[in-house]
Amino acid sequence: MSEATFFLFKALMDVFTVGVVFNFLFRLLKVDYYNPLVQGIIRAVDLPSQVLRSVLKPFRNIDLSSFLVAVFIQAGAFYLAAIAGSIDYEPLKILMWSSYSVILLVLKMIWWILLGGIILSFIASTNFHPAIVLIRQMSDTLFNPFRVFLPPMGGLDFSPIFAFIALNFLQAIFVQFAIESGLPVWLSVGF
Repeated sequence: MSEATFFLFKALMDVFTVGVVFNFLFRLLKVDYYNPLVQGIIRAVDLPSQVLRSVLKPFRNIDLSSFLVAVFIQAGAFYLAAIAGSIDYEPLKILMWSSYSVILLVLKMIWWILLGGIILSFIASTNFHPAIVLIRQMSDTLFNPFRVFLPPMGGLDFSPIFAFIALNFLQAIFVQFAIESGLPVWLSVGF
């Protein structure tokens, strides 16, 4: 397999993985399913998850089937790298690397959602575009657990600070685990 062909297939698999992780986050954060952006992403990427979901039912808001589909897609991408000769073929390592890669991708996407929610609260607080509503809805859901513990402070919201601290803590832990496992950073979609 040529390097260009490998890059093309890896890029397509990474884009599909991002869509599946969005599907996972939509269910985790209980977004409005009538949002046209949510419906479009779910229509585009939900078929493999539906098949797995018929066997593996969601537990509360956690849709493990979407997460596992993302892991399997990344495992396929690592397998392509093994075929191309970039890495050694070790199935357990590939499965572990793909799991870390998806976890890091979830954390990175949450980071961007939080940042987008903060920025949009300042510049587009009255805009009702479906993408803006979706980002605000997802970020507010992520900030709400921290708002429970923080008392009202005269219109100031410090929950994003604590959300970013918790997120950076989780990222540091999983980056360390991924590096110690030997994950090739240049192949991971989550770095």
